Amino acid sequence: MITVTAEVSLPSSLDDTWAALGRRACYLCFPGISTPAAREDGRPRSALAHELDLPLIGPQRQAATLSVGRGGGDAGLRRRRRFAVRGDLVSIAGRWQLEGLDSGVRAHLTLDYEISSRLREQAVNELRSRSPLPIRTDADAILGRAVDEFFATRFTEQAAAYCERLRARLDGHRAT
Repeated sequence: MITVTAEVSLPSSLDDTWAALGRRACYLCFPGISTPAAREDGRPRSALAHELDLPLIGPQRQAATLSVGRGGGDAGLRRRRRFAVRGDLVSIAGRWQLEGLDSGVRAHLTLDYEISSRLREQAVNELRSRSPLPIRTDADAILGRAVDEFFATRFTEQAAAYCERLRARLDGHRAT
């Protein structure tokens, strides 16, 4: 598992931010996530399209499901919001931790990425093909750690981009 974090300040109240993070639309601005076209019969598809831009192996596409934790009405619970994006290649468990400020809300995002063994093996093999490391028993461990670092760097960039997109989205809704 790879864990990354990001943070964003939002110019809204704690309750408004908590409510907004309960809506599916706030997760559609996550990098690579989109709603696929409707089926031939016109009904919407339940799965999301998730375009992964991964280091070493390039673009990958997966169908993913999104779930958002609703939580209770207790004010203490309104400081946290959980969500998950699950696919065959990559699954993401996300947690928002909200802190009220005089000027709005500080939102801290933690993302736990679970990479499928097939995708991980593909990345290790690609790195191995580029590596001058001699074949030895610890080479796979070294390459595995390098793959994790490549993925963590990309996922950290995506978490920061998501926070910025979310802030822009919430700013846009506040202005209307």
